[in-house]
Amino acid sequence: MKFMSKAMKNKYYDRSRNRFLSEADGCKYEDWGKSDDFSFAIHPKGFKVFLSPSQIEKSDEYSEDDPYTVEENIDSEFHKRRVDATIYLLKLALDESISSPKILDMGCGEGYITAEIQKTFLDAEISGLDYSISAINYAVENFPGIDFCVADAHNPPYCDNYFDVVVLNNLWEHIPDPLVLLKGISRILKDRGYLILSTPSRYHLSNLLNVLRGRQAVFMSNHHVTEYSVGQVIEQLRWGGIEVKKVYSKPICNRSKGIKSMIAYQVILPILRTYLKMINSHHSLESTVFFLAEKKKI
Repeated sequence: MKFMSKAMKNKYYDRSRNRFLSEADGCKYEDWGKSDDFSFAIHPKGFKVFLSPSQIEKSDEYSEDDPYTVEENIDSEFHKRRVDATIYLLKLALDESISSPKILDMGCGEGYITAEIQKTFLDAEISGLDYSISAINYAVENFPGIDFCVADAHNPPYCDNYFDVVVLNNLWEHIPDPLVLLKGISRILKDRGYLILSTPSRYHLSNLLNVLRGRQAVFMSNHHVTEYSVGQVIEQLRWGGIEVKKVYSKPICNRSKGIKSMIAYQVILPILRTYLKMINSHHSLESTVFFLAEKKKI
């Protein structure tokens, strides 16, 4: 409980009661829901649960298995690109003058990217939040030294202006109204703090070719509620008082064979990249795009 006590100090906040939280505001997990006197439950493994008992089961999408198969594909090019891009943008965001930066991985799942952040930023206070209690249970078992909790990302249980950086890896496309999510992120992010967001580009190369041929744009996953263009994400963040400083994605590396694929990736792609560069377009032809954005000072 010593780690928890340290992590609780001036970090967690109950907005419904307008007060900072301490260990005394938590109850045992088995007693959660029996009284209205508590703001959270303490799981037997030590992590905090802010979801109500009625929310826990219906929100536990990892209860049977990882629906996104991250562990099975952790060494894939897709996940390596996610990790590399996240670390690269974190290094850009964190000024050397910031000692012990506070970093939140929101929608952290089972904690794989959170753990990679911890390995790189050894002096940082690393936190992870997810809606699934099974995912956080796995994360706590496998990645010690990170303050994981179970909570709703729309209502993050942290103090205002607490984090230097919030990381939001491939969550934007799963949310029906990301602007509501953005409101909570902006609240817990310091002025001039950074948001690192990754999400699919609606008009990546394959979809752009589909549209040019009069076909429908196809979502990258059936888990996605929607997918946005790069310009739409920039405007969404701007509306929330967060200004994009850099749009980034590592170039597509295509290993598929066939004449159509060769034409698309060796002929059409370079031409389109050159054209977008000439007109100073922020559009990306890569499948996943990363945004480094700064919260405006109020």
